[in-house]
Amino acid sequence: KNLRKIARDEFGLSEEALIFADVAPRQEHLHRLSLADLFLDTPAYNAHTVGCDTLYAGVPMVSLLREDREGDARYTVDEEEVPTQKLSSRVGASLLEAANLSELVSSTMPDYEAIMIRCAMDEDK
Repeated sequence: KNLRKIARDEFGLSEEALIFADVAPRQEHLHRLSLADLFLDTPAYNAHTVGCDTLYAGVPMVSLLREDREGDARYTVDEEEVPTQKLSSRVGASLLEAANLSELVSSTMPDYEAIMIRCAMDEDK
């Protein structure tokens, strides 16, 4: 309910724009993923297996790999810092690098958002 409320109130989207699905057999899971236009990898805890499945299904994924000069990467959520320099925070970027899709990895939140917008607006990508 919270995510749908945010989609409606902050972004003017229909609450039905967000789709949540139950566990499904693998082929159905991959088919459902292939219907997506874009997969947004979360900064602090990345997609892991779902990220692999998303790329396998041909859906672009955008990931944020944020590092500061001291190597202690952090992402701010509601003014609270969340560390992003853990294994679970680097998986999405690693998957994209391995797939030769490094242009979908960002090191800053503004670039992360710009990549999302570019992918959402460009039907050829």
